[in-house]
Amino acid sequence: MADLRQTRTGPTTDPAADIDDCRDRAGTPGDAAPYFKRIGIITKPAADLAIRTAFKKLTSLLDEMGIDWALEQSCDSPISRMQPARFERNQPDRDLIIVLGGDGTLLNAARSLSQWDIPIMGVNLGRLGFLVDIRPSDLKLYLSAILRGRFVEDRRFLLEGTLMRGDTRVMNAIALNDVTFKMRDPARMVEFEMRIDGRLLNHQRSDGVVICTPTGSTAYALSAGGPLIAPDLPAIGIVSICPHTLSYRPIVISDSHVIEIVPKAQSRGGGSVSFDGQINQPLEVGDALVIRRHHHDIRLIHPCGHDYYTLLRTKLCWGEQSG
Repeated sequence: MADLRQTRTGPTTDPAADIDDCRDRAGTPGDAAPYFKRIGIITKPAADLAIRTAFKKLTSLLDEMGIDWALEQSCDSPISRMQPARFERNQPDRDLIIVLGGDGTLLNAARSLSQWDIPIMGVNLGRLGFLVDIRPSDLKLYLSAILRGRFVEDRRFLLEGTLMRGDTRVMNAIALNDVTFKMRDPARMVEFEMRIDGRLLNHQRSDGVVICTPTGSTAYALSAGGPLIAPDLPAIGIVSICPHTLSYRPIVISDSHVIEIVPKAQSRGGGSVSFDGQINQPLEVGDALVIRRHHHDIRLIHPCGHDYYTLLRTKLCWGEQSG
């Protein structure tokens, strides 16, 4: 599928105008065959009222448009009386995945689907919503446009972390936001050595370190004092968490580098590693955590008029007038 990106500098205040100004990838009239024909739906685990309402609205719209849709196998049907068709994450026969939930639901979906190169669209039923950016109230307008090929596509890279214990690979996992190394005991600092491409960067005592993608620069890394990294930059952020030496500053490096973290004996224990805050594994002294760019990206689908800097202003409340 070709990625025909917008050349406009930002959205208008009229979503319909944004859609009209967005190129149709199919190059055909609006009543032609849909650009996406087989839709997969993933929902967050708790089927609360918001999920049930959005799921009913989404599936009704898809049925009206004659679109083949299926719910992911492990998701409970938000509407108990409905027994939808199912698809498997390990063999997804879909050409678009729609996630109903918050950023956490999309993070989980992105990790498991990245190898399949299937675009993902998020409907925001969470709170902040940096990744899931379509409101349920706008679903009818934007869904119709997206199925006609009118959307903005955004590629994001992931990180891959490998935990080595001597010559044994203990685990391997990926993260869209960040890989975080911390002390298991929250009352103690962790002491570790960090290397980049085999060259020593520092010996550090701190509460830990966040290794983030540009996507994750608006998450834990931002709360720890890290920089915002534009999503089109091939860069990795390294952000210390409450370092004992205040001269440790965030560092941004090329995504081609390999980062290695080794907890030291002075830590009185190893530590733990977390992938997107959802996959966790303890480390022992002498283990090596090796982090590099993952070889698969994910494809995020945004509505026409999507603009990253407008999103930052909105979500971070920049420029709000007081009084």
